[in-house]
Amino acid sequence: MASIRQIEANRSNAKRSTGPKTAAGKTRSSRNALRHGLARSDISDPAEAENLAVAIASGLGHLVTPDAAMALARSKLALLRIRSLRQAMLGALLTGPLAVDLKGLQGLERYDRAALVQQRRALRLLSLERG
Repeated sequence: MASIRQIEANRSNAKRSTGPKTAAGKTRSSRNALRHGLARSDISDPAEAENLAVAIASGLGHLVTPDAAMALARSKLALLRIRSLRQAMLGALLTGPLAVDLKGLQGLERYDRAALVQQRRALRLLSLERG
């Protein structure tokens, strides 16, 4: 349990660390998650996702709903985006390993795992539909 002194110290520290104060600082910090574009859930080319969903649906037969095919198409495109970025980062390491590149490559694993989870969910949805 925290002592009175620790609680007071936490309160005084919290008053100092309240985030950016200026409009420019708030704008800059609001874009932190979008630095590389991997956190976004939308697909840059909706026509590409639609074409892939149609190909998936036609390949699997008439038992697949358009929603399930689109979910699988989105997950495949997310994996493709992450893996192409990983390939580019690995290519950049050939010119000279930088600590920043290594850290970025390590951070990519989180997005890869999330895309794989999205793919597993889509495949599970397809298997339930085909029953």
